[in-house]
Amino acid sequence: MTVAGTAPGARRPRPLSLTLRVALLLSAVAVATFLAVGAYLYQTLASQMAERDDIELIGKVAQIRRILAELPSPQAIVQNPRPLTEALFGHDDFMLSVRSPDGMTLLRTSLTSRPLPQVERVPPKQPLTLADVHDWTPAMGTGRMVSAVGLVGADGQPVQITLARERSDRLRIMRNYAVDLFVALCVGATLAALLGYAIVRHSMRRLRSVIGKANDINTSRLNTRLSVEDAPVELREMGQAFNAMLDRLEDGVQRLSGFAADLAHDLRTPVNTLMMETQVALSRPRTVQEYQALLASNFEEYERLGRMIENTLFLARVDNAQLGLRRESVDLRAELQRLHDYFEILADDVGVRLTVESPQLRAEADPMLLQRAVGNLVSNAIRHTPAGGEVALSARATADGVELAVSNTGPGIAAEHLPHIFDRYYRADAARSDRAHSAGLGLSIVRAIMELHGGKIRVDSVPGASTVFYLSFEKTQNI
Repeated sequence: MTVAGTAPGARRPRPLSLTLRVALLLSAVAVATFLAVGAYLYQTLASQMAERDDIELIGKVAQIRRILAELPSPQAIVQNPRPLTEALFGHDDFMLSVRSPDGMTLLRTSLTSRPLPQVERVPPKQPLTLADVHDWTPAMGTGRMVSAVGLVGADGQPVQITLARERSDRLRIMRNYAVDLFVALCVGATLAALLGYAIVRHSMRRLRSVIGKANDINTSRLNTRLSVEDAPVELREMGQAFNAMLDRLEDGVQRLSGFAADLAHDLRTPVNTLMMETQVALSRPRTVQEYQALLASNFEEYERLGRMIENTLFLARVDNAQLGLRRESVDLRAELQRLHDYFEILADDVGVRLTVESPQLRAEADPMLLQRAVGNLVSNAIRHTPAGGEVALSARATADGVELAVSNTGPGIAAEHLPHIFDRYYRADAARSDRAHSAGLGLSIVRAIMELHGGKIRVDSVPGASTVFYLSFEKTQNI
């Protein structure tokens, strides 16, 4: 057999184990978490470093302003630039340019590979803010710059101050940080996957224990149950469902075993009878009349075997839901009267009075199965009613539908047998056992028919007085 979408002969890939799937899921979650946290940390660090650089840039410009204010004149900058260059000591990436208002360069600490852009200068005596820091593009990376006007000397001669800074050092630090972060991410994801696999594998130990116990269960050990009290909550419900399934299987196997044993026992009796009678008949020559009597006797056993097989097949079809209902509106009084007429001769032969009492009622039922159910009850009642007794068929409307009743004035059924009389091959006692005519399936068939109709069957019996079987049908209507 091939699977849709799979080439003939191709082997389907083996699905991943649940442990590996959960471990991979945990590692994927860990990677996603590490990525999100790493990205957040990287962006936060980059933003804080950029802000710190801008604050430092502004501070240096303010310091240069103060140094210029202490100089006597702009020419002093050219003559002695040391006070200004010392302000930038330790900052090789800083570039300072001081020019006179006419554009003459008074000081320039280093040369840039690219010219600085013209930006708006901050007026003198105006404090610098982060908004006064601008971007510029050096040869590598990005840079920041500030342009402001400073006042020199007591007379306040203006000069143009431009202070720029390349960010190559900071970018190098951030690149190193990103590499370290990536390595930490890989190591963390690997550790998370390994630890997740180990944890999941350890957690699956209980599941493997359940599987081991399930593998130990077979048809001879169906009474074994899983211990759900000590199981984790996630497995407890599955264990309870599994135990419930075992309960049903055990009950079904026991019923099937009992059914097979009872069937074999009941089949053995007529078969033995047939064999014994045949052996006796063949032990010596017989007359034609004797052979005819033998065949007549055997015919009764064949009939009994046929009924037993037919009843067994009927119950098997009901159990396997292979018996379809043909519901129709049935005139109950007419059906009861028809059954009365059918069994009247049999009742007269054994001295039992058979009566019918029913108003005109209708029920939604399969007429053939209804006749079979009521017929089984009537036949059973006549068989267990002594001469001079009475078997009554009746019907009445109820709040939920309609109810048929078959009563007899027989010896009754003891209370301890009532819960079991609808079981297959169950016989209440030796007095009620009539193996020559009954295999113990009649009442089981009646109950199966009522279950097919969604109806109910019950029995009331008073030992030594009477027994009444009730068949309740729902969804009926009066006519």
